[in-house]
Amino acid sequence: MTKHFIFTVLGIFCGSTLLMADEASEKAERAGPGMVLGEPLWRSVVSDNEPVLFILEEGKQLATGKLLFIPSEKFRIDHPDQKMHYEEDKDYTWKPGTNVIELTPNSRIPFKTHAQMMPPKGSPNMFATVLHSEGRFFHDLQVQVCYWHKTDLWKDPYKPQPERLTRVLAKLRAKQPIKLVALGDSITQGFNASGFKESLAEPYQPAYPQLVANTLQKRFGSTVTLVNFGVAGTEAGWGVEMVPKVTAEKPDLVFLAFGMNDGGGYDKKMTKMRDDVIAQNPDADIVMVSPMTMNPLFAGAEGFVWKAKFLGELVKENMALADVTTPWIEVLKKKNFSDISGNNVNHPNDFGHRLYAHVILDLLPVTPITAK
Repeated sequence: MTKHFIFTVLGIFCGSTLLMADEASEKAERAGPGMVLGEPLWRSVVSDNEPVLFILEEGKQLATGKLLFIPSEKFRIDHPDQKMHYEEDKDYTWKPGTNVIELTPNSRIPFKTHAQMMPPKGSPNMFATVLHSEGRFFHDLQVQVCYWHKTDLWKDPYKPQPERLTRVLAKLRAKQPIKLVALGDSITQGFNASGFKESLAEPYQPAYPQLVANTLQKRFGSTVTLVNFGVAGTEAGWGVEMVPKVTAEKPDLVFLAFGMNDGGGYDKKMTKMRDDVIAQNPDADIVMVSPMTMNPLFAGAEGFVWKAKFLGELVKENMALADVTTPWIEVLKKKNFSDISGNNVNHPNDFGHRLYAHVILDLLPVTPITAK
């Protein structure tokens, strides 16, 4: 298989969302605010626009980056704007059979040193012990890699839950319009998606609530209206106070997504939020969204795992858990946090927002799940 053929075919799949479409109108939906998603990474044989931030470790001569899977063929690496294509041997080298990419001495690909990723106290762009920045700072450092692979990431493949959101699924399958209301913190608001106004950059990917709405509309042929009540810095107690505003929208589907900013009382506040949403919206289905973890260099995952487990215990009839925490931790077994975070502290980048969306979308299959 020639390099030209490989890159041509990869270009069909990558720089988008893995949707195979020929019409120009459909292709237009694969980037920008109208972006829709294809298969999630745990079911796809293509890793699509996987971000890598190359780091020069102490004592090493060349910066390296890690992929989730071992590529089965040559691959392509693009600048985050998806316009510049980097070249093998000129910009990077790769040894087949590995998931490690190494930069060349004169590579055009950006990188950071280990010291820069762990700046001294008081340094600019620092939070706790790590390099931090909002906006598009990290987006511009994270190149996009697209490749085929044969190996599996998951020891136990991610499996969708039995159908629980039966009322909204019935409407979607009947092509009836639905209203989706998302309630959460800065992640739900959209920080650091490339389409978010505070970090605006190509390819202008929307945050996970909009990705879910776009994809549901495309898959089911229904009109899906999104109302996003996400606000940065908020916690579950604020979410409880917002329930009347959620109710005023007369939602068919509600996302409750807190946990990144929450300390004590999270369980009681989330329980009350759930109860109030059910009481005030008896016909709405509810998705409890567990959070990603923070940067493991200064915050362990245990508290986030606990929150995911607790949210699962809150699930009742016509409710489901979107467990983002588990696959996020699995990804971190293979990749650096700086690869998949938009601020290197507590926000996802485009890849992370797609992960959120895919976990939620698995709760809403087009075809009914049949018992095996």
